[in-house]
Amino acid sequence: MSELLDADPAKLQGDAATLHTTARELNSGQFDLFLLDWAGDPASHPDVASRMRGFAEFAHDQYRDVVAILAGLATRVEDASVAYLGTDEQGAADITRFLSGSTYQPAK
Repeated sequence: MSELLDADPAKLQGDAATLHTTARELNSGQFDLFLLDWAGDPASHPDVASRMRGFAEFAHDQYRDVVAILAGLATRVEDASVAYLGTDEQGAADITRFLSGSTYQPAK
């Protein structure tokens, strides 16, 4: 059961870096809406151009949402890694303090 709840801060840091990289690369490769101006009148029928623009604006909005979600998730994973690491260090310090500050008292 403990294998299912095991958290490795180094692995979490790597996963957060991967999510940050993915969000950054997606953000830099996003579709520019000004390209739809080429598909406007007279290159295409006004109704077609209007529907293309509506779809592209919706898709662009969804794309930006995904980038924001990935960036936010990366931050949360990185924060969790730091929290786990801090908890591990605090636990180790508490155990060390307990063991080094204790003395053996034989039973009477």
